[in-house]
Amino acid sequence: MKNFFSIILLINIINVFSQNDANAVKLLDKVSFKIDKADTYKIEFSYHVDDNIDQKEKGIVFIKKDNYVLDFFGVKQICDSKFVYTIVSENKEVIISDILKENKKSLSPSNLLKFYRDGYIIKNEESKKESSFLNQYIKLIPIENKQEISHLLIGINTISNDIFKVIEFGKNKSKITLEINNIFYNTELKDDFFDFNENDYLDYYIEKL
Repeated sequence: MKNFFSIILLINIINVFSQNDANAVKLLDKVSFKIDKADTYKIEFSYHVDDNIDQKEKGIVFIKKDNYVLDFFGVKQICDSKFVYTIVSENKEVIISDILKENKKSLSPSNLLKFYRDGYIIKNEESKKESSFLNQYIKLIPIENKQEISHLLIGINTISNDIFKVIEFGKNKSKITLEINNIFYNTELKDDFFDFNENDYLDYYIEKL
């Protein structure tokens, strides 16, 4: 019986891989190779919902393995690979959450350049010239139908092998666009860059979830 279930699992895996486009997988492998060689990243990005390009919100994130510092929409997040510290300066508030609980709720910024590696059927889409570069779009279809995502499109700069854009299409017809404006690899960061120092927030309300 155990061998039977192993065979069924193997067949399912083979079926998923057989649906993947070989050229799309090859291009994503080039992206992954470049990402995996780097120790740190600095990513400057913009974000907008639906087609409201006039209401873009800009952000920046520094990443090293599972650690990150994110500045976006007036909120700063520090992750030291154990806890996520969400700092809202406007409210003078810090919320501390366990990283395992955080990861269950949402995609971690530390996986921003790696999320596509598991759980998707991969298809080649059209090529577009944007920002003076030819970008190849790849369609990702979630294997699990339970997800609220219909599919994603990843735009990849075919010259630099960098992710240029990620567009998420929801089953409720929503559309979220993340545009990566710049990626800097192997940025030098101080040893304590991802540390949260409570003494810097003595006049803040601090809550641990």
